[in-house]
Amino acid sequence: MYHYEGKVVVITGAGSGIGRETAIAFSCEDARLVLLDKNEKGLEDTKASLKADIAGPKLMAVDVTSEKQVKEAVESIIEEYGVTDILVNCAGVSTMQWSWNLTEEEWDLNMDVNAKGCWLVCKHVLPFMIKRKNGKIVNTASMGGKAGAPLLAHYCASKFTVIRLTESIAKEVAPYGITVNAVCPGYVNTPMQDREVVWEATLRGIDDPEKVREEYIQLTPMGRLSVPSDIAKAILFLASEQAEFMTGESIKVSGGQL
Repeated sequence: MYHYEGKVVVITGAGSGIGRETAIAFSCEDARLVLLDKNEKGLEDTKASLKADIAGPKLMAVDVTSEKQVKEAVESIIEEYGVTDILVNCAGVSTMQWSWNLTEEEWDLNMDVNAKGCWLVCKHVLPFMIKRKNGKIVNTASMGGKAGAPLLAHYCASKFTVIRLTESIAKEVAPYGITVNAVCPGYVNTPMQDREVVWEATLRGIDDPEKVREEYIQLTPMGRLSVPSDIAKAILFLASEQAEFMTGESIKVSGGQL
């Protein structure tokens, strides 16, 4: 459907969650995958989940908050493949805390991984896309970047940054035929959410974390949590030629939230 056969697709945060599901989706389209994550075990597990007859993929242990590691990884990818057709930034973290109890370490972690990491990978991939006057970038933001949420001031700030970063870069590179868009997931049933419901229940004095998850469902008009494949489908569309005149957009994939 999307004609990704032979396209070089770089995915950060590919060791779990949305990143893993996105890798699986692109593997089913016969793309050539380069998967980045700090978690090497997670990358191996993702590799085992891919379409059986896919060539590769290339696995790279990379901390996206380190410019040195990102630069070296991108140079290695270009040296081996010659191009980066598509970049999908899925690397992300979250923590939860009341804003008045937030530590500097929590703030920095969220901003460094979610915002700085997204910028660093774009920074080092874009010169090669600009040279070819071709490329697609999809960043993973969040509904938290569209509206604030209790216990997530630092996380929402980082994802708001991703949305504005997406819009700004999109305007810069539009003359080169490159599109830059973002997806904004809502409540996604991932290992990250499993941690979050426990944190939120503790901070709010709720005895059962599953009550928190039920609240998430009640806040979603379509009546269920999203799953990573919901987000991966939107990413595949935004990275495709069908979306060739869309750029600078931040698309909600949230089951009707907001």
